[in-house]
Amino acid sequence: MKTLIVNGSPRKNGNTAYLTDILKDDDTHVVNVFDMSFKTCVNCGRCIKGSCVFNDDASRLIEHIDDHDSIIIATPLYYNQPAGPLMSLMSRNQIIYNKGMKLKPKKGGIIVTGGGETVINSADAERTIRIMLKSWNTEVVAYVRSLETGRIPAWEDEKAIKEAAEMKKKLS
Repeated sequence: MKTLIVNGSPRKNGNTAYLTDILKDDDTHVVNVFDMSFKTCVNCGRCIKGSCVFNDDASRLIEHIDDHDSIIIATPLYYNQPAGPLMSLMSRNQIIYNKGMKLKPKKGGIIVTGGGETVINSADAERTIRIMLKSWNTEVVAYVRSLETGRIPAWEDEKAIKEAAEMKKKLS
């Protein structure tokens, strides 16, 4: 079973990365959004004709979504929303609708981390991420939440570690 993890965190060894590492195996492909080179959607309308005006990392990622059986979106929370570059990647999914792409059904998971005083909840971010996963024909079957990383890093958050282990089972 091939799994794609889309990591929206800029930190390669931070809380979000720690939780995604629990889910990795030999058939896991990790994409770090902060390492990608792409432009956000400019609403030019070219995708209505079946292709994106940009030929970049976002286009290539979207073209290969169906190479995977499960997809995990992981992000730290910034003002209770996914990180900015992940939001920009989400905007590029319009090509799927406008091109009429029929993607195979997949299982998915959402990982959110946060620890600042502005972290109230993860519900808003999770709703936003569910829209992206829905466009990739992915049913969300599991969540991992580590929302007090300012006090308790993810590698000490027993509840989040347990949720990650459960997610791995549900996606396999």
